[in-house]
Amino acid sequence: MVLYGQVVVGAPGAGKSTYCNGMQQYMRLIGRETLVVNLDPANEFHHEDTDDENQGKKNNDPKDQESHLPYDAILDASEEIINLSSVMTELSLGPNGGLIYCLEYIQHHVETLIQLLNERIEEYCQSHPGDPPPYLLFDFPGQVELYTHNTSVQTILERLVKEMDLRLAAIHLVDAHSCADASKFISSALLSTTTMLRLELPAVNVLSKIDLLSGYGDGSIPFNLDYFVECQELDRLLPYLEGNGVGIGMENGNLDDDVERRIMDDEEYRSARFKTRNSRFYKKFHKLHRELCEVIDDYSLLSYVPLNINDAESVGR
Repeated sequence: MVLYGQVVVGAPGAGKSTYCNGMQQYMRLIGRETLVVNLDPANEFHHEDTDDENQGKKNNDPKDQESHLPYDAILDASEEIINLSSVMTELSLGPNGGLIYCLEYIQHHVETLIQLLNERIEEYCQSHPGDPPPYLLFDFPGQVELYTHNTSVQTILERLVKEMDLRLAAIHLVDAHSCADASKFISSALLSTTTMLRLELPAVNVLSKIDLLSGYGDGSIPFNLDYFVECQELDRLLPYLEGNGVGIGMENGNLDDDVERRIMDDEEYRSARFKTRNSRFYKKFHKLHRELCEVIDDYSLLSYVPLNINDAESVGR
């Protein structure tokens, strides 16, 4: 039985769980049952203390309690395999080290994960005879180290693809707010490229929360959205590393912006700006980002799809 699905990854706060919830609802609207596999040990249920012994037993039973996840999950690793809070408490690890431990634990017990998934999928197919098997969404944690310095996620996916006959595509989410910060967008683009290369899956890179971009105000991003979607010639962002690129228009002979002109007429500002640009730190900072832009452009693999998860037309693309 061939199964299809998506691997949802991205930095913390990029909207992975929201994406899984929205995509699940959209797929159901078009007639395809979709179930989510939560493989984020930090996305866990925090049980409340209670004096009622029976109530406590009920709360500690994943089958009895109301789900803490925004979507319908076929398997919740934080409840059924391992969770971050327990690891941090028992092993005295911080959140980063604890999350790496959790993913390595899942990697070493991937047979259990595969067994649980096969059982749940078989149970679903038996209860829905004649229907195709469910479409799967894998909700992974967002810690950057898992996709740059650690092979646990890659190994887990390789085993799932091989032993469950899965056909997967990687969905890498980047918060659209990064477009307002040149340094942050270059970092996000580098992470997207790295993730594509390491996961070795067909990939779609997504600018999430695009509907919130207009709320940041006019001129919040240095170029129009198409520039960030196409993700070419990233070295054009280098003059904006200081912030909003004030003074660039004047240097290019464009004096139409009165606000920019008044700022550049400030002698103290000009002096501080000159000092900053000639500092040793700024020169190294600028050179580092120039080299990163060259690396991303040399691979020439990257482009983004803008997404408003609340818009069915946007999701359908």
